[in-house]
Amino acid sequence: MKTKLFLIYILLMATNVSMAEPTLKKEDKGVGQQHNQQNEDKKIDDAEVEKYYAKLKYPPGFYQGAFLISFMGGGSLAPNGSFISHEKNYDSALQYRVVTKEVSQDYYPQAAVRSQDPGLYFKPTYTPGVASQFDFEYGWREKIGLGFTIMQNSLNAKRQDIIPGLSYYKEYVDPFPRERTIYRGNSMSFLATYHPIPRNFFDPYLVARAGVVSFTGEAHAGLTHDKFVYSNQISSGIGSIVGVGGGLNIYLGRYFGIKAEVDYYREFLKADQFSMRTLNSYQAMIGVFVNLSNVQYRLEQY
Repeated sequence: MKTKLFLIYILLMATNVSMAEPTLKKEDKGVGQQHNQQNEDKKIDDAEVEKYYAKLKYPPGFYQGAFLISFMGGGSLAPNGSFISHEKNYDSALQYRVVTKEVSQDYYPQAAVRSQDPGLYFKPTYTPGVASQFDFEYGWREKIGLGFTIMQNSLNAKRQDIIPGLSYYKEYVDPFPRERTIYRGNSMSFLATYHPIPRNFFDPYLVARAGVVSFTGEAHAGLTHDKFVYSNQISSGIGSIVGVGGGLNIYLGRYFGIKAEVDYYREFLKADQFSMRTLNSYQAMIGVFVNLSNVQYRLEQY
């Protein structure tokens, strides 16, 4: 009898264990699924954070989402083109007229210039003025930037000229050369850049620009002075500008750095004084830049 009771007890215990095992497996499976779901949610959140902050967390260098603002200053090198050549041809024609005394210099004391001597003429000089440039560039792609440029450049000359409006019947020339700004241009152009080595402290790049320019200065319609013109000042000066160049950004940290750039520009100009003239120049510039994306990220940390 005792043996039968013991066998019945063993049978009941085995039945309870077999019934409880699926329940335990079901509970373990539920906990595992919950844990996996938490991991998946965390991965999604991390991916969203990384996606949002990726453009801010990159090390120094160019990258997609970078926003660079830069200022550079420098000068023009070897300017040329029909705008300058026309003014130099005007100077040559004026020199001949001064030497042959077709224009008057009778404001000199009589002892200074004898009647048989040629007129007094001094050779003109042309010197490029200071150029300045602001760039706004956004990292459209990993290696490609888009933006715009605001630039100002000028060209000065020290030359003699007919004094306009002094006399309708008689032309007088300057006794000595005077400093003049013959060209001052303000341009706004779109830019596209290519950065072959992104995310690097040393960031070389190529750049192309195209836009519009407005300008003032002094110019002449022909090779001789027009006595009906009261001023040689350029009026309604407008045109277009295109340029290509190359440069180097050197990051001094994540937020700013120094840069240098060399460009070639070609301008197509027209004004009330002339229908179309060109101005070509090389420019060498140096300046500083700030990466506003990383600055924004730094501010968000506080």
